Amino acid sequence: MREILLQELMYFPSGKFLKEIAIEYDNLLSDFVWLRAIQYYGFHLVTDRKFDYLFHIFDIITTLDPRFAGAYHFSSFCLAWDAKKPDSAIYLLKRALIYDPFNWQHYFDIGFINYMITKNYEEAGYYFYLAAQLPGTWKISERWAAFSYGKSPKKEFAEILWQDIYNSTDNEQLKKIAKRGLKVLKREKDLEYLQIAVDKFIQNKKREPTSLLELYKEGYIDSIPQEPFGYYYKIKDGKVIITKR
Repeated sequence: MREILLQELMYFPSGKFLKEIAIEYDNLLSDFVWLRAIQYYGFHLVTDRKFDYLFHIFDIITTLDPRFAGAYHFSSFCLAWDAKKPDSAIYLLKRALIYDPFNWQHYFDIGFINYMITKNYEEAGYYFYLAAQLPGTWKISERWAAFSYGKSPKKEFAEILWQDIYNSTDNEQLKKIAKRGLKVLKREKDLEYLQIAVDKFIQNKKREPTSLLELYKEGYIDSIPQEPFGYYYKIKDGKVIITKR
């Protein structure tokens, strides 16, 4: 199956070339490539998580059908988070603005990627603000414009944004991405919380704590947090680390 997918996708020409030869059937061809894209993405999501051709595929789809709003929205999340290519995601979304300039979702997605991944808060604020001006937009757009322009490093803002995304979409894959984002944020907060406690313990006791349980018993932490991905927090050489057991 993998070999078949690669053989087919490697030899897809550019979207521009396909559009020229498709004539009036470009939307039909776009739907075909869209189905291939879902198949390709799903296969690699559950196997090697390598998405080498994902941008090429979505580039074809959005060239054939430049007003395919769902493709832009889905591809931006897949490219930015799973393929680790936020610049490619933003590139496609800015193409979407050319053909569909009054769709608030495209502006919001650009702001979201800039806020969460590239950390370009000024750019994020600009696009969140533009999204907030358009009809049908999420009420959260204006709030996130303010957060971004403030360039706040507070993780609770990102947590609210992920939760808003999770609550506002019916797309199950986007819900999974948002849920994973919330878990990553929890892990970061846990590590910071525990490390502060370890540092205080070392400063006061002039030694390292033997375990998180000792930190709890000595009153340095209120509880021992559960690692959100099923791993464990432990102390090693004065640092809080994540282990499998």
